[in-house]
Amino acid sequence: MISVMENQRSYITKTSYTTAVRTKFTESVNTVSEEEKMAVFKKEVWKEIDAMPWNSCMNTSVQISDKAIERMMNDKDFKDRMISALHREAVGGRHPGDTTLIWVNEDGLKAFAYLDIEAGHQAFAAHSKHKDSFYVKKAKSQEIDDAWKKSQQRRNKQREIREEAYWNKYFARKAFVHQEQLADLYYDNVPIIDTPSPF
Repeated sequence: MISVMENQRSYITKTSYTTAVRTKFTESVNTVSEEEKMAVFKKEVWKEIDAMPWNSCMNTSVQISDKAIERMMNDKDFKDRMISALHREAVGGRHPGDTTLIWVNEDGLKAFAYLDIEAGHQAFAAHSKHKDSFYVKKAKSQEIDDAWKKSQQRRNKQREIREEAYWNKYFARKAFVHQEQLADLYYDNVPIIDTPSPF
C-alpha cells in the first residue's frame, strides 16, 4: 500500500514539474527577439509607405538602412519626420520626372528625381536591387503612355494658341502699317491751296 506521504511527494513532484514546464513555455512565448520586433516594425513602415499617394507613372525606389529602422523604432519623433518627408516625396513626385530615388539613413532622408528617361531607368534598376532596398514601385507603362499623350496634347494646344496669337498680332500690325502708309500717301498727294485771307 502506498502511504499518504509518498502520495503527497508524488503530487508535489508532478505539480512542480508541470509548473516548471508552464513557466518555461510562458517565458518562451512572452520573449520576442529583437529581430522579430524589427520584422514587425518594418512591415508597419512598409504599409505606411505603400498607402502614400505615389504617382503610378513614375518609377519609385526607397532604400532604408537597418540603422535608420533601429532609430525609427526607438525614436518616434525621427520616425514621424521620416514618414512625413516620404509623404512629401510621394505627393511631389509628378511629371516631367520619370524616376524618383530615395535614401533614408540614421541621419535623415535624401531624394533625387530623374528627368532623363534612359538615365532614370538605369539608376532605378541599380537602386531597387540594393541590399537596403525597402520599397519599390514600378511605373505602369499604359499609364505612362496615357500621361505622355495628354501632356503632348497640352503642348500642341499651347503651341496652337501661341501661333494664333502671333499671327493675329502680325496681321494687326501689318494692317496698322498699311493704314499709316495710305495716310502718308494721301497727305503727300493732296494739293495745298492757298486761300487769300479775308482781312
